[in-house]
Amino acid sequence: MTHLTLIIPLFNRPNTLSRILRALDAQTLASSRFETIFVDDSGPESYPIQESVLNSSPPKYRWTLLNTGLPRDVNGVSVARNKAIRAARGSVIVFMDDDCVPNPHLLEEHLKAHDADPDLAAVGNRSEDEKILSLAPPIPILRDKCAREAAKSAKGELGPGSFVTANASAKTKHLLAAGLFDESFAKRGEYGYEDRDLGARLLKAGAKLRFLPDAAVWIAPKESDPWAGKREQAQAAARARYHQKHDGALKKAVRKLFGKKK
Repeated sequence: MTHLTLIIPLFNRPNTLSRILRALDAQTLASSRFETIFVDDSGPESYPIQESVLNSSPPKYRWTLLNTGLPRDVNGVSVARNKAIRAARGSVIVFMDDDCVPNPHLLEEHLKAHDADPDLAAVGNRSEDEKILSLAPPIPILRDKCAREAAKSAKGELGPGSFVTANASAKTKHLLAAGLFDESFAKRGEYGYEDRDLGARLLKAGAKLRFLPDAAVWIAPKESDPWAGKREQAQAAARARYHQKHDGALKKAVRKLFGKKK
């Protein structure tokens, strides 16, 4: 029987974390078939906040709390997710952010899709409309970006930019084979692109990326956001890192193909 590991990096959002815990207790997937690994990336000064929430309302399923040990101003989600993947017991990994609350069918839908396709990587339905939490399959697509992803998925054209780890999944063995998240993205003053980078490597290795409308989360208002006001600049820095890595690899391949040395 296939088991699943849900991985959630934490960043000092205790109210949303409380809602996540209640929503996970209400999952339609049996609690014996999944575990959750929380990894705190909010800095050592904030670790007691998340730990207090978890200890005051212990989940009914198997769970683990880890931390990255990184300073608060380093976006360490790549480090957080890698630590959790290495500790995971499930053969399928679902990634979710701590500002997302899962629909009751989330984990069951991800697992069902992976059981049906050995080469699957998936991205799930996301919405800022809280009503998505009360809907049963078939769940509508309420966000324009997700509608575009669904249209591309139907054509088999989803690219690495759609591997959005706010709600995504892949098989553990494929993540390990792809080399996990690139931890060089965990830099001060940078934000994002570590999931797109991993998505590129998963697709290169033969994974098929698909959109799952019935695996849905609500994106809650952020309680804390260290990149507010400087997100665009931080994303530009991470984007430059991404293109340096992947465009460089493309140029090397072209030079090799045409016998050029420079």
